[in-house]
Amino acid sequence: MAEEIIVKVFPCTHDEDQPGKCTVSAGSRVVLHIGWAATKKGLVKNFLKAQTTTISLDGAAPIDVSDSYSEIEPRPDQGDFVTRIRHDTGVTLSAGESLQADGMLAVSHVTFDGFFDEITHRPFLFRPGEPDTFSCRITASA
Repeated sequence: MAEEIIVKVFPCTHDEDQPGKCTVSAGSRVVLHIGWAATKKGLVKNFLKAQTTTISLDGAAPIDVSDSYSEIEPRPDQGDFVTRIRHDTGVTLSAGESLQADGMLAVSHVTFDGFFDEITHRPFLFRPGEPDTFSCRITASA
């Protein structure tokens, strides 16, 4: 069985050097990772009730993975709580092959993660109608 490689889709999307691109070792089975953190466990629970999360691979119809989030876990080193999706794509990439992973995270009502903008000191609010999207081209090295 191929060795799995975890690709964190939001960091891939927002990478400063190569936004939307990620390179993995040839022969890797791609597992996508999506996480959401908040300062309080109750804020994570609120997010889970409000969210809809979808993933699309290579332009196929979106897959609803909203029910795939893990149990809420404390992260003492970060001082927050997190829930994660671990989505095994079932795709093993050979050298030079790519997989396009796109997705969307939307909410039905305003959610707050407990974090504030360092400059404006305003809360980060996640609002209906303003989905967070990701797009990551995962390529196996030659």
